[in-house]
Amino acid sequence: MHKENDLKVIDVIEGIEGESLPETHIRTQAELARRERLEKTRRERDSLDDLNELAEFETRQSEIFLKDCKNIIRDNLSAGADVNWASLYNDKPYPPFVYKNPAPRYNLVAREKGVPQKRFFSELLFPSVKNARMQKENDAKAAYDLKTKQYEEGKEAGRATHEKERGVYLAGQSAYNSKVEELQLNFEKGDPAAVRSFARIALHGINLPDSINLYFDAAYLPGEKQLVIDCLLPAYYDLPRAVSYSYNKESGALVPAEMGEREYDAFYLDLIRQIALTAINTVINAIPGRLVERVGFNGWVENDKIGNTLETKACVITCDAARDVFAALDLLKCAPADCIRQLGGLTAKSMAGSDTVQPIVSAIPETDEAKRVPDNPEDGPKPPQYQPGEFKNVTKKLMGEMLEQIEKNLLQAARDKDDMVH
Repeated sequence: MHKENDLKVIDVIEGIEGESLPETHIRTQAELARRERLEKTRRERDSLDDLNELAEFETRQSEIFLKDCKNIIRDNLSAGADVNWASLYNDKPYPPFVYKNPAPRYNLVAREKGVPQKRFFSELLFPSVKNARMQKENDAKAAYDLKTKQYEEGKEAGRATHEKERGVYLAGQSAYNSKVEELQLNFEKGDPAAVRSFARIALHGINLPDSINLYFDAAYLPGEKQLVIDCLLPAYYDLPRAVSYSYNKESGALVPAEMGEREYDAFYLDLIRQIALTAINTVINAIPGRLVERVGFNGWVENDKIGNTLETKACVITCDAARDVFAALDLLKCAPADCIRQLGGLTAKSMAGSDTVQPIVSAIPETDEAKRVPDNPEDGPKPPQYQPGEFKNVTKKLMGEMLEQIEKNLLQAARDKDDMVH
């Protein structure tokens, strides 16, 4: 009877743990909402028995997915700007006590006990009839009084349980809000951990198709006022390629019409470029210039050629932008490829994880021109190629202490993805 009142201050999903309690809460809520939408789509799909209708449904889903992928930047222009501290606090009141059990009614009890209606002439002529009726009435009243007592006792017990649960909820709510206040205070002071955590909160608010599940991490360099985003992107071969579906009567199955290799390659490149630009834009919108003047982005994909080590992640896209330079871009009018190129971004020759580009580690300009080349140049030096086993040593030399953080979080992300619904 108290199920709907048994609320939690924060929900928990195994594998999701942020650097702060508010971050954990926001990431968990985002993942729960995504899973709920996916489950709703699955139920709708399972409800269709007619294969022609199912083909139409799958075609609509493909069209929605492709449209959403095409409009990631457009749909997230203000992402990060609406992430304010007030929205992070939990001010949801605990529901009032409502006792759902019905109160006993004498008429129902009398009917259960078989109390007859009063009949004047019969009782006048036959006193035994009157005595029998009165006995049953007394029995019904006793039963009614007992039920009323039990009802009141149950109601008071329910109220006491409700108040106990309410106290636990309010205590948890107060503790959670204290953590939000602590995070806000540390953020205003420029504490690196708080800045990183708030950046991830903003990044996990980016609106994406539900079948795309990203993991964001962040490294903050307070001296340079630079924040570097590390994003675990969807693997090249994991995204759907179908643009439509049709029902083949002969085979009795749905037949997808898929993008060709070149078309899909262009689609995937455009997707990760939009993700990179959207992530940078989100951080710039969410974090003031006094804390962050420069934002970098490293996009990683799985590389399953080797064991469960850092070398299983390949950096396939990087971008680095000063706040004023990025603000000068017209993200709606400028193609993502052109925006990345104007920012001096890099993309790997292969998106499958076999090639890699040098990840961004600081705002200090590179002196070796071979390490930074225009995005997908037709001519010019190629990004460094790493063979299995060499990547960890190279990145250690480049990143130093920052590598430990990236390694730890990216490995955690890999384990998280195994537990999540795709």
